[in-house]
Amino acid sequence: MKDHSNEVSMPAGTGRIWHVPCLDNLELFRAQSINYTYARHMHETFCIGVIEAGVAGNSYKGAIHLAPPGSIVFLNPGDVHTGFSASRVPLSYRMLYVHPDSMNRLVSDVTGKRGLHFSEPVIHNSPLARQLRDFHSITELVEITLEVEVLFEETILAIASAYGNVHTPSQKRAKEHRAINQIKMYLQENYSENITLEQLATLSDLNRSYLIRVFRDEVGLPPYAYLTQVRVEKAKRLLVEGQPLSHVALAVGFADQSHLTRFFKRIVGVTPGRYAESQHHSRH
Repeated sequence: MKDHSNEVSMPAGTGRIWHVPCLDNLELFRAQSINYTYARHMHETFCIGVIEAGVAGNSYKGAIHLAPPGSIVFLNPGDVHTGFSASRVPLSYRMLYVHPDSMNRLVSDVTGKRGLHFSEPVIHNSPLARQLRDFHSITELVEITLEVEVLFEETILAIASAYGNVHTPSQKRAKEHRAINQIKMYLQENYSENITLEQLATLSDLNRSYLIRVFRDEVGLPPYAYLTQVRVEKAKRLLVEGQPLSHVALAVGFADQSHLTRFFKRIVGVTPGRYAESQHHSRH
């Protein structure tokens, strides 16, 4: 049986975070009886979860979406959203964070198509929800085996086949769309630097005020908030590797450890110290 010592304290409940290296370092999270409102944020991964108790609320693309017990929630990489408990019953859920490369490889191996995305943030499919919950639960209880690897691929393919869509890129992209993609790539590659708005304007050949507006319209966040998201995601990776917190803060571009902690907790729900402790105790 697995050691549950990698649990972390959360407001009005607990969370547990662990990784599965042989599944492309798949990250899993289990929240139990929490009552917390996450700041607007995004993930670099696909987020696929099942609600076990309470009602999950999500502000996403200008609307509030509610996910009752037994429902499945989907978010695409880069989708800006919030998360909160939307009922008096504390919220419990299980979440998988699947890297886009893993998702695309699994789906393209079967369908030959890439560029998967999910259109609906909440769906109701009891058999699929049970399959997702069963896979998630078994990774807590046993060492990784052939059975677990097969369950993972079967679960992801079932989800992708039922609810995934495939983007067909247009031959002609607007100047603004190309510019925003260029800015995002620049921020992802230079996250540790002190980047200025003038640099981004020069890079994209967009007026500074216009740049801010079109970036916010397309991404859902202004450029600096997007950079903060990128830095937090990079910090998570370094913490998983066991890097000391003081080093991580400076390495990803925060002024100091307290600066990192403030933004990390708003986005992840726990402090970077707690997150690092959970990784230290994980036996995956």
